[in-house]
Amino acid sequence: RLLAGGFDTMCLEAADRIGGRAHTDSTIFGQPFDMGARWLHNGPVNPFIGIGKSLGFDMYLMPYHGHTKGDDPSGAELWAEADRFSTRLRSAADAGQDIPAATLFTDTDPWSKTAAMMTALLMGRDLHEVSTADWGIGTVEENWFCREGFGTLVARQAADVPVSLNTRVSAISYKNGGVRIDTDKGSLSARAVIVTVSQGVLAAGNIRFDPALNNDRLQALDGVTMGRYNHVALQFPPATIPVKDDAWVTYPVRDMQDGSFQGGAFHCNIGGTGMCSFEHAGAFADALEAEGEQTAIGFALDRLVDVFGTGIRKTFVNGHATQWGRNPFTCGAYSGALPGQAHLRTSLRRPHTEHIHFAGEAMHPDEPATVSGAHKEGLRAAQDVSRLLS
Repeated sequence: RLLAGGFDTMCLEAADRIGGRAHTDSTIFGQPFDMGARWLHNGPVNPFIGIGKSLGFDMYLMPYHGHTKGDDPSGAELWAEADRFSTRLRSAADAGQDIPAATLFTDTDPWSKTAAMMTALLMGRDLHEVSTADWGIGTVEENWFCREGFGTLVARQAADVPVSLNTRVSAISYKNGGVRIDTDKGSLSARAVIVTVSQGVLAAGNIRFDPALNNDRLQALDGVTMGRYNHVALQFPPATIPVKDDAWVTYPVRDMQDGSFQGGAFHCNIGGTGMCSFEHAGAFADALEAEGEQTAIGFALDRLVDVFGTGIRKTFVNGHATQWGRNPFTCGAYSGALPGQAHLRTSLRRPHTEHIHFAGEAMHPDEPATVSGAHKEGLRAAQDVSRLLS
């Protein structure tokens, strides 16, 4: 947007690739696998569906196939319990309550823990860390996928943007009407800067600001924090897992430790391939990260064997576990407000001095925690800067 407006623009990227938390890897498995963002949520308002189609990508609507281990493989009982829990959350959100989702959890049904765990997956955090008001902001109706990978799409869409890779910003200062950006490759001067790093990077203080960030923003960084959400990718030959393409596979989650569900759910036969992804969140995701990749792969494979039998273990090809919590360029997965703190998101959008602006998924009022929200916030910030400099 800035380039189209005639502004001399440069993106400074700390990593060795563009896209941030939208990243498709094609080397580990010899086929595309989204290490971060995969779901194109909110189809009716998600611009990347149209962008993908215009660029020739294979965009397709999630088919909503499901399989649940147990006496009810269609998952009717599970989804009925999930609807009951969502109704309680919606009632609280609509009433303006900003309370922990955990206070609305009742373990009265055999599927209660599994149903509530899916809310934890959506929010990337355990229920006691979920704000009902924050949960009530977004919708996830009509999910889409990109067969070539969401990260591939994001990178292609940004292919014409000038980017300096492997460039870590350490300080941003404003003085005498200009901005100075200090990096490990030297310093740059600019008329304005848009800071798009994650909440985790900002909260860690990895970038020093002069003047220092004000108390309102610091409070918002304490209240709107990074969630923890990881994928364990399991590769099988196509048609090995006996479910339809892009099936959501669940099993009874029974264990909790300190309010954290010790389990997850599977996205199986992704895009018609033999790829499966074990999705897990919260303190349990932290624990698997700490125990290492092989432990995470082993746990996920054991759960898939529990669902489909020991025969699939013999066909297992390869595995990989993401570790977004330990990624120094993100320090987590995506944002969420702690209970009582949802109102602080508005503080994140305000400029810090007239020439230092912020954008990112954490700041979008209707689509937080999504690539679509981050994209729209970038456009909003670009428009603000364009008005400032014109």
